[in-house]
Amino acid sequence: MKNSLDEIIDSGLAHTFPFFEEHPEMIKLLRDMSMAVCADCASITPEMLQFPVLLAEKGLSLFGANFSAVLGQVQSLDSEFKVACTAGCSYCCSSHITVTPQEAFRIALHLAENCPEDEFVRLSEECLAAAGDFVSGQLKEFAQEYFQPCPFLKEGQCFIYEVRPILCRNWISNDLEACKKSFNTKNKVTVPQNALIMVQKDLVFTGQAAYLAGFGIEGGIGSFLPMMAQILTDFEGSYAKWLTGEKLNGQM
Repeated sequence: MKNSLDEIIDSGLAHTFPFFEEHPEMIKLLRDMSMAVCADCASITPEMLQFPVLLAEKGLSLFGANFSAVLGQVQSLDSEFKVACTAGCSYCCSSHITVTPQEAFRIALHLAENCPEDEFVRLSEECLAAAGDFVSGQLKEFAQEYFQPCPFLKEGQCFIYEVRPILCRNWISNDLEACKKSFNTKNKVTVPQNALIMVQKDLVFTGQAAYLAGFGIEGGIGSFLPMMAQILTDFEGSYAKWLTGEKLNGQM
């Protein structure tokens, strides 16, 4: 392991700490929760069949439990906080998103198992086209300029909703008008977010990245479409490289 567990956790959560500067007890809680995520993965090892699927499902289960509890707490403290997201609302589905490698492999396997071959090829080509402007080492620039409908958005519905990334699940809004303005200005208008809700994804990302580091595997998040394009067009090669410590396309 290149870094200690504490260093990986602190690095992964560093961008969230400023939100809680006046509440050091919250920073400790976040660190402890990420450590708990890491420990909870102990029964899943790389030699297992469908290792990334098991890891992604474990992360999703932990995220779901924490997210529901925190959302409930926020709503109990602020009775006016209402989730504005509804079925068919897709204003945020043209924005740049990130994904963990295990989630990306899980999505690819889901598509392989549930899509006709021509549909799988078409989706792979759409991911390649959408990721076409990505240049290695310029993730920040790609993320800032990206604005186009997700290849998995079909008639206002998410084609991979069942296995959609945690970031998509974590990105909720309580202001539909703000979402419309953000969409109409190509994300030039920021949608307000509750920091305590938004940090839930980071606990899972950081905890699982720390766990994977123990095997010499890069577990950091990455840009969704460059990573999906690589995996969908060369699943076995991408998986083998990932298990031996290589980063995937778009991975931080």
